Amino acid sequence: MTMMQHNTDHVLFYGDSRNNMIRSKKKGGDDDDDSIMLVLVLLNYHLPRFTPILWDQASLHVCADGGANRLYDELPLWFPDDDPADVRQRYKPDVIKGDLDSIRPEVKEYYSEMGVKIIDKSHDQDTTDLHKCVIFIRDYVPDLDKNHIKLLVLGGLGGRFDHEAANINVLYTFATVLRIVLLSEESSLTLLPSGYLHEIHVNRSFEGPHCGLVPLGAPSTSTTTTGLHWNLDDTPMAFGSLISTCNLLESDIVTVRSDAYLLWTTEIRYKP
Repeated sequence: MTMMQHNTDHVLFYGDSRNNMIRSKKKGGDDDDDSIMLVLVLLNYHLPRFTPILWDQASLHVCADGGANRLYDELPLWFPDDDPADVRQRYKPDVIKGDLDSIRPEVKEYYSEMGVKIIDKSHDQDTTDLHKCVIFIRDYVPDLDKNHIKLLVLGGLGGRFDHEAANINVLYTFATVLRIVLLSEESSLTLLPSGYLHEIHVNRSFEGPHCGLVPLGAPSTSTTTTGLHWNLDDTPMAFGSLISTCNLLESDIVTVRSDAYLLWTTEIRYKP
């Protein structure tokens, strides 16, 4: 999936597919594929099988507390012909951050001995481990580069609903700061801010056909789309009324314009 946000100043392209390049360009300018920094955050839930593909594309790899357990346990299982120690060396995180109540002691010791930076924020019980990691990423990158970060959260969907709700809250909290996508093996979820025309380039070889648009934070009094089986035409959406779930992709390009923040989700069909 690549996405373009239109405003009066610039056009931004970004994507989370396993093959698509992520690029940013000025209107009328040349593509600059190298200007986007891809960052992975691994949460403490089942990692999607495409994790190694995204790992190789990312410049920074962060484990949120127990996400380090998942990396330690699950990655060697996907490479049964390789020595587990070699796999763990190949997929060594740059940072582990959180309140550290979930990471197992032996996993913490293992990565510490490998030189991984471990940041203990156990004094902060008001924010989630994902929130803590996003703060680190926000502060890690210079201000001029904030618009060029694409943050993919692996294990961000599935499991306990209160965890999913907290992850969605992080999308909303940092909507104007960082571009964040929650990913599982079955779905992707991102937030489309209001006031833009969003042009979403989907790869239907592994995305869809199901998709959805759901208002977040406030009802939408007007949403218009193209490229869907059931398009919206200046349509209001709100909980207790219409929301666009179980919609279908009809085109490789979907456009969305709304006066409210919208969650955009697509089905993922990944085959190793």
